[in-house]
Amino acid sequence: MTLPGFGISTKSGNAFSLAADNELVFTDNNGATITGNVDGIYAVNIASGAILSITTTGTVTGSQGLGILGSTLGTDLTIDAADVSGNTYGIYAENYGTGSVSITATGSVVGAVNDGITAVNATGTDMTINAVNASGQSSGINALNFGTGATSISTTGTVTGKDSIGLYVGTLGTGLTLDAVNVLGGGAGIYAESSSGAMSITTTGSVIGALADGIYAYNAGTDQSIHAADVTGYTSGIHAENSGSGALSITTSGTVTGTTAYGVEAMNASNEQVSLAVLNGSTVQGAQAAILVDSSTSMNITNIGTIRNLSLLSSDVAIQTTGAQGTINNSNLVQGSVQLSDEGNIFRNNVDGVWDTAGGTNDLGALIASNAVFNNGSIVAANGSVADPLQVTTFNNVGTFSNAGVLTMVNDRAGDMTTINGNYEGNGGTLLFDTVLGDDSSATDKLVINGNTAGNTYVSVNNAGGSGAQTLNGIELIQVNGQSDGQFVQNGRIVAGAYDYSLARGVGTNATNWYLSSAVAPVDPTDPTDPTDPTDPTDPDPSLMVERPEASGYAANLAAANNMFAMSLHDRLGETQYIDALTGEHKVTSLWLRNAGGHNRSRDTLDQLSTQANRYVVQLGGDIAQWSHDGQDRFHLGVMGGYANSKSRTGASLSGYSARASVDGYSTGVYGTWYANEADKSGLYVDSWAQYSWFNNTVDGQGLNTEEYKSKGWTASLESGYTFKVGENAAKNATYFIQPKAQVTWMGVKADDHKEVNGTQVSGEGDGNIQTRLGVKAFMNGYSEQDKGKDRVFQPFVEVNWVHNTKDFGTTMNGVSIKQDGAANIGELKVGVEGQINKQVNLWGNIGQQIGNKGYSDTSAMLGIKYNF
Repeated sequence: MTLPGFGISTKSGNAFSLAADNELVFTDNNGATITGNVDGIYAVNIASGAILSITTTGTVTGSQGLGILGSTLGTDLTIDAADVSGNTYGIYAENYGTGSVSITATGSVVGAVNDGITAVNATGTDMTINAVNASGQSSGINALNFGTGATSISTTGTVTGKDSIGLYVGTLGTGLTLDAVNVLGGGAGIYAESSSGAMSITTTGSVIGALADGIYAYNAGTDQSIHAADVTGYTSGIHAENSGSGALSITTSGTVTGTTAYGVEAMNASNEQVSLAVLNGSTVQGAQAAILVDSSTSMNITNIGTIRNLSLLSSDVAIQTTGAQGTINNSNLVQGSVQLSDEGNIFRNNVDGVWDTAGGTNDLGALIASNAVFNNGSIVAANGSVADPLQVTTFNNVGTFSNAGVLTMVNDRAGDMTTINGNYEGNGGTLLFDTVLGDDSSATDKLVINGNTAGNTYVSVNNAGGSGAQTLNGIELIQVNGQSDGQFVQNGRIVAGAYDYSLARGVGTNATNWYLSSAVAPVDPTDPTDPTDPTDPTDPDPSLMVERPEASGYAANLAAANNMFAMSLHDRLGETQYIDALTGEHKVTSLWLRNAGGHNRSRDTLDQLSTQANRYVVQLGGDIAQWSHDGQDRFHLGVMGGYANSKSRTGASLSGYSARASVDGYSTGVYGTWYANEADKSGLYVDSWAQYSWFNNTVDGQGLNTEEYKSKGWTASLESGYTFKVGENAAKNATYFIQPKAQVTWMGVKADDHKEVNGTQVSGEGDGNIQTRLGVKAFMNGYSEQDKGKDRVFQPFVEVNWVHNTKDFGTTMNGVSIKQDGAANIGELKVGVEGQINKQVNLWGNIGQQIGNKGYSDTSAMLGIKYNF
């Protein structure tokens, strides 16, 4: 029956009731609206060899019955429709003949009481359903193929079964292919059963099983494959079971959630492998575990997404297997523990992989020797915060735990423990620990290996609040209860307060274990040469801590800040004030400039830290007032300013580490000088100055963050001397003088208290030092015969001094003091020349050498110029 275009609506009965005992074809290509009080279209073909075909392009409605019913005893049954709705079923197709069933719906199909689409192929061949949207109070699509052919279902919209299954398909045919987008079921989302052939299920949207599995798939045929995007099930997200002869493959690209059971539950009774792939951006999660595999043979899990327990707790189970030997390849995140069975299980944590199993108990399976963990990425064995309970992470039944990546317990909380019940092999990997860096009793994370060790592993330690202290035996980090051939090598500095800690193997009965020590490491006994017994190990000296070189860096900065701008009168102005013998003219300084450089060497009080420093100073000043009290004496008042910098390097003899430090800054100040000057240049002088200085400081320890801080303060000096004329040689135009003198300098530059990045509290020591200098200067004042009558005069000199400092410059780090040594009493020798080039210009320069105790020395050179107005 072919109609050119019409619309029909009945108040009783069906809109169309069609019956035939031969070929039956109903076609509407003109978008007609068909509404029946009972059924929209009711078509029955009882001919055994004929087809039944229904085509509509408009809207078909069965107000109290079915939208479209097609029933045949013939061959093929074909229904092509657009929008269809029925009170009971939207589309109901049943084939009791010998052909295929094909349903195509390009619009929405609705079954208000029962199913949106029901298709039954009782004795035929293939079944094909292509739909957009289908919804029913019971199921959206209910397809049963008891025939001999293949079953194919494809939906591009949303399929909804409000009370039961969103999309159900069962087949006894040769295979099942299901492609869907969005499916929602009041029970399961998708429920698929196949008795023979291959099964393929692909979903690209969201599948939800409100009271059962998101996707339930059972195959008794050959291969079974599922590709799913977002799936949520009240029990499991995906439940796949293959009792046939083929392989089982599941791939996820979205979020798969099992609210009360498993994200993915895979069961395979065949002799083929189970393969699970979690793609990039995909998450598989479940309340009992993310993945459960129950297989009689082998399984392979490849993850570049996220596999985790729904609790988000790393201690809960993420992957569980039963009966299957398996390999897990992780290239992103597995959060939770693994519970594996059988033997030969391998967990490969690849370069980009993170296995967060903090607090979890992992079981690698039955036959220990063949089970392995290969870590090339990161394994998190402790997480959380300081306030959380301590965590114990266990790896049971491990044949080989191979570490080429990172195993970390770092969470700023010391006391976590990781136990490996098996052998450990280091392949250049790293272990990360939290330790309260203190004495032997300090809290620390710990690794226990109940097996043998081999290979090389690096160890890094995070200080979890320790202030540093002296150790005796050390803080035990690694306990090895088997043959301890593996080497654990410290990676980077481990510091707290003034102490440098080092990682070393224990001695004696503890020789299999590894410890952190702030003391000098013990020396292992030498191997015996028969019949000589081995020598006893040298115990560490509990009083000899391993000092950090940064301590002397801080001290060198403070010493330089207090000393760089310190000067004597002659450093500043050259020769003493005098009256020109020929003209009687007073020479008064108007503007002066001095440049000074020096090299300092020092050691600390324990003779562990050796420091060398180089400095440069430039100062400019000038008189702002001069006057005389009696015509013979003279007072000077002036101002000055300067810039200075010092750079030092400290080496630590015990640890081998070094630190570089620098200080640079400025000063401004005033000075006042009184000269008693007599015509023969003998007499008393008094000089004083006061300066305020401010500095930027850095300390850059090897392998540590650069520390930056400020320092500032006052320095002041009072100096006096008396010049005695001791001889004269008129023939050589020379006069000889001796000048005893004394100087007291108060040094008040103080470094700001500073907290290092590692938490160490740093304070400077030595500010408030009073430096006294007692000495004598011998000089000659004269000129050459060819300079006679000119203004050129030269004054070579030699000077010796005793310098005393009341305080040693040093550093307190978390209450432990480390000081510069050898500078309390210093001998100084200085030689130079001071000269007047002409009436306006004076030059002076000198070199000096200071020698103290304990290797302290200071070499200096200075050049100055002044211009007289």
